[in-house]
Amino acid sequence: MTTYSIDWSHKEYKRAIFSEDGLCSEPEFQSGDVVATENMPHVQCVELHYKGVEIYKCNTDVTSLVRKEEGVEKTDENDAKIIYEEFMSNPDKFRKWEYDIRKETLKVQIKIRNQKVEGSKKLKQRVSYDPILAELLQDELKESGSLVGKCNTKIKNLLKEIPESSVLTDIKGIGHATAGELVDIIGNVNRFPTLYHLWSYFGLGVRGGKAPRREKGSVANWHQRGRALMINDVVANGVIRAGSARKDADGNILIEASHYNKLYYKVKELEKAKSEAMEEPLSDGHVDNRARRKVAKAILKEIYRGLKVAKNGEKENEVHIPRSK
Repeated sequence: MTTYSIDWSHKEYKRAIFSEDGLCSEPEFQSGDVVATENMPHVQCVELHYKGVEIYKCNTDVTSLVRKEEGVEKTDENDAKIIYEEFMSNPDKFRKWEYDIRKETLKVQIKIRNQKVEGSKKLKQRVSYDPILAELLQDELKESGSLVGKCNTKIKNLLKEIPESSVLTDIKGIGHATAGELVDIIGNVNRFPTLYHLWSYFGLGVRGGKAPRREKGSVANWHQRGRALMINDVVANGVIRAGSARKDADGNILIEASHYNKLYYKVKELEKAKSEAMEEPLSDGHVDNRARRKVAKAILKEIYRGLKVAKNGEKENEVHIPRSK
């Protein structure tokens, strides 16, 4: 058994490898070998997994903190060395990478579903202004909708095989397709030491008292799809629209508004009051965005707590949740 560390360069598409003998060329990995890494792509982890290699990952701040403390230049080779030394001396900073074929199947099924949805949308848009074409393609229109429905059913059944997914599907406003994507995006919840880390990963953290914004020409350092899912799919569609109260023709309430729908309007009123007290009040759109972000964070807080309990067997009151910012 040999222990290696690997640092992956996304820019140069290469990896630096370090072992007890120092920097080394690409080895013939054997069953029982151990690899410590920080950012190795998922597909490479899968490849090593099937060779019988155990993989351990650390957060990206492990190398940056050592470089800062020791004044080490940032290179792939230096980072590979740091990862190796940290793994050998501080293994608690690393978590074992787990491969779950159920989640892998779910991930692929979600991609297939999203492609079907996009194709169905384009077809509907194309025939929306051409009634004759719509008549000629009515079978294709039905089939495209049917294919999306079949994908949704497969995703729903796959989620049943992943016990912790019920943490998400039990929340009103999160459908099965969205829950599947969130399960994939979050992965192992233990890679987020605190709730703040999860918020930041979804682009919902607070930096200098303000919401993070991607500057022109720069790459966002949060999960853009995750943020879009929470703000648009979950809050806008699932909470604000689908979560509103249902009334009959006489105005009698048939179905109460969901918990997070009520929270959204409560937060929106508070944000509006804060805005009106400012010298330069915020626009209605800005106020609404603030409310949506806070509801998204509240939902992620519930997800974080639930996944921690499901993953670690902790009691709910044992999960440390800091005060919201």
